[in-house]
Amino acid sequence: MKRIVAVFCSLAVLLGCSPQVDDDELKRLVGQKLMLDFRYFCADDTPSDECKSAVTELPPELAEVLRDGQIGGVILFADNLVDAPQIVRLIDAMQRVMRDAGLPPLFIAIDQEGGRVARLPEQVDVRFAGNMALGASYTADAEQGQQLTRDVASGMAQVLHDLGFNLNFAPTVDVNVNPDNPVINVRSYGESPQMVAELGQITVAAMQQQGVMSALKHFPGHGDTNVDSHTGLPRVDHDRATIAAVDLLPFAYSINSAEPPAMIMTAHIQYPQLDDSTFVATDGTETILPATMSRKILSGVLREELNYQGVIVTDALDMAGIAHYFDEVDATLQTFRAGADIALMPFTIRNPADIAAFWQYHAQVIAGARNLEATELRASATRIAALKTDYQLSETMDLDARLATTVALPRASNVALEDKLANAAVTTVFGHAALPLQASHWHFVMPDTLRCEAAQQALHQQRPELTSSCTSLARLPGAPEQQWPADSAIIVGDITPHHSLVEMGGMDDLASWRERPSKAEQHAWLQETLSMAREQQLPTVFVALRAPYVIGDFRELATAAVATYDYSAAIADAGRVRSASINALITTLLTGQAAGQLPVSVD
Repeated sequence: MKRIVAVFCSLAVLLGCSPQVDDDELKRLVGQKLMLDFRYFCADDTPSDECKSAVTELPPELAEVLRDGQIGGVILFADNLVDAPQIVRLIDAMQRVMRDAGLPPLFIAIDQEGGRVARLPEQVDVRFAGNMALGASYTADAEQGQQLTRDVASGMAQVLHDLGFNLNFAPTVDVNVNPDNPVINVRSYGESPQMVAELGQITVAAMQQQGVMSALKHFPGHGDTNVDSHTGLPRVDHDRATIAAVDLLPFAYSINSAEPPAMIMTAHIQYPQLDDSTFVATDGTETILPATMSRKILSGVLREELNYQGVIVTDALDMAGIAHYFDEVDATLQTFRAGADIALMPFTIRNPADIAAFWQYHAQVIAGARNLEATELRASATRIAALKTDYQLSETMDLDARLATTVALPRASNVALEDKLANAAVTTVFGHAALPLQASHWHFVMPDTLRCEAAQQALHQQRPELTSSCTSLARLPGAPEQQWPADSAIIVGDITPHHSLVEMGGMDDLASWRERPSKAEQHAWLQETLSMAREQQLPTVFVALRAPYVIGDFRELATAAVATYDYSAAIADAGRVRSASINALITTLLTGQAAGQLPVSVD
């Protein structure tokens, strides 16, 4: 009888039916497949949507969630990160909870792409100029661009590893073929699939060689969307040939390399040519499954067609591209059915009441997981465990030793490298003959006061005999100036799309941000300003501080246009503002020399 049962079980496995998973194993499997965020926590039961108390030390309530839930990973955000010693201690406390309980170590993740997506504070590491800046350096000189990409990824990963991070949700290998893309734009290396593939894989290899896992994103590609999946559900209508030649190419290139990515992150995007299956959303509407929820895309395309053997992690499940269509339990179970190994940010915990609700969610996910294929659950857990073993997550550094490695942050080598990248990227798009500027007075028009300070200080540092003034567009001024001194140059800096309140750097108040004019209002004001300057025959320079596509709207009004692909700036010591990209911009305007070339098409 036992032999008959054994044979039956063997056949069942072959046929896709799996031996029963007991309660303890199921709890462990589910816990390892969850990655939580602890951005804020209010022990006094402040309502979740009002809680803004950043978690910079691990409270016992959250330690209990990690331990009792046997959680697999945590993602940290800028709110969690104050300075190097605090970051080291916070991560050490989380890992110690798991170690003391005899549980697997945690994935400690961060979004440190560089450029506009960088979570570490400026006093810990530089931001670098980001992917499109690397693309601009590569387009001008492929060998130089490859080496800069390698050096930036390596320098970034060294700092992350020293702090205790073991997973970076980077690089972004979306091929930005849509100028109106609101969320990717300069986070992409550019519009050439081959260039994106090469630079993406250089980044993966360089980070992983420093002991930091890379998560390539956003599969199957977020480059041709005009909707941000943080706020809605984008759709890509490429045909199958275009998907293979553009969207999937960077992923396939990396998967087939000698150093494939440890993880690949999914996109909350509809791809009807890959899967046109529909589901009924929570509001009753019938909607095409996004890639994160699609078995045809994750298991079919990524696992079977591209033969990816690593860990699949979702993009944050609290984003509107998912949260508006699924409840937390259904979202988690559906992405597991689709083939995802890890659900990122599947449930928001901000207070003790949320913790109670989390345990209800946790129990429902475990109950639902009983209906999932046991062999797939176990295979998923094996992939997760293998990564933690491969990257030696259990071999922790002594706290004092780790603190000692972070004393000299930010690294002087990274500061120098940030400057080198900024200078290699800055691009003169048109009006080469108008540069260098010869005016004795420079009037800047900048998106905010921080950028005003950065530009004026950089000019004074490089050419102290020149004078300058600056208008901030944090609040729209009245009518543009009617007259400037005869020997003036007008330099207009623009960030399109808009940047955030945090990126304004604290020099403009909250009211300024709330009352900030729309892009259309800003651009109308800028066009009037440039027209007046042109009438006075003054040299004018339009500077795209973010995505360069906007330059086309000002081609007839500006004498010259420059792209920096980056607008990062931060207050350093004694009121000094540091901005590698704005320093590089001023150098270009003074010398007429720009090393970069556009990695995207600009009309």
